[in-house]
Amino acid sequence: MEQGHVCAHCEAKKQEEQAHEEFSMAVLLSLIPMLVFTLFGQMGLI
Repeated sequence: MEQGHVCAHCEAKKQEEQAHEEFSMAVLLSLIPMLVFTLFGQMGLI
Protein backbone atom coordinates (compact mmCIF):
# COMPACT_ATOMS: atom_id res chain seq x y z
CA MET A 1 0.00 0.00 0.00
CA GLU A 2 1.37 3.40 -0.97
CA GLN A 3 1.17 6.26 1.50
CA GLY A 4 0.14 9.70 0.23
CA HIS A 5 2.38 12.74 0.32
CA VAL A 6 1.56 14.95 3.32
CA CYS A 7 3.18 18.30 4.10
CA ALA A 8 2.05 21.65 5.48
CA HIS A 9 2.22 23.37 2.07
CA CYS A 10 0.14 20.70 0.32
CA GLU A 11 -2.41 20.63 3.13
CA ALA A 12 -2.79 24.43 3.03
CA LYS A 13 -3.19 24.37 -0.75
CA LYS A 14 -5.83 21.64 -0.46
CA GLN A 15 -7.79 23.70 2.10
CA GLU A 16 -7.57 26.80 -0.12
CA GLU A 17 -8.80 24.89 -3.18
CA GLN A 18 -11.67 23.43 -1.18
CA ALA A 19 -12.74 26.90 0.03
CA HIS A 20 -12.51 28.26 -3.53
CA GLU A 21 -14.60 25.38 -4.87
CA GLU A 22 -17.21 25.93 -2.15
CA PHE A 23 -17.41 29.67 -2.99
CA SER A 24 -17.74 28.93 -6.71
CA MET A 25 -20.60 26.52 -6.05
CA ALA A 26 -22.36 29.11 -3.86
CA VAL A 27 -22.09 31.73 -6.62
CA LEU A 28 -23.42 29.28 -9.19
CA LEU A 29 -26.38 28.33 -7.00
CA SER A 30 -27.18 31.98 -6.32
CA LEU A 31 -27.32 32.72 -10.07
CA ILE A 32 -29.76 29.91 -10.91
CA PRO A 33 -32.95 31.83 -9.92
CA MET A 34 -31.91 34.81 -12.05
CA LEU A 35 -31.26 32.54 -15.03
CA VAL A 36 -34.61 30.78 -14.59
CA PHE A 37 -36.56 34.05 -14.39
CA THR A 38 -34.70 35.42 -17.41
CA LEU A 39 -35.42 32.30 -19.45
CA PHE A 40 -39.10 32.19 -18.49
CA GLY A 41 -39.42 35.94 -19.07
CA GLN A 42 -38.01 35.63 -22.58
CA MET A 43 -40.37 32.73 -23.30
CA GLY A 44 -43.33 34.83 -22.14
CA LEU A 45 -44.23 32.57 -19.22
CA ILE A 46 -43.79 35.27 -16.56
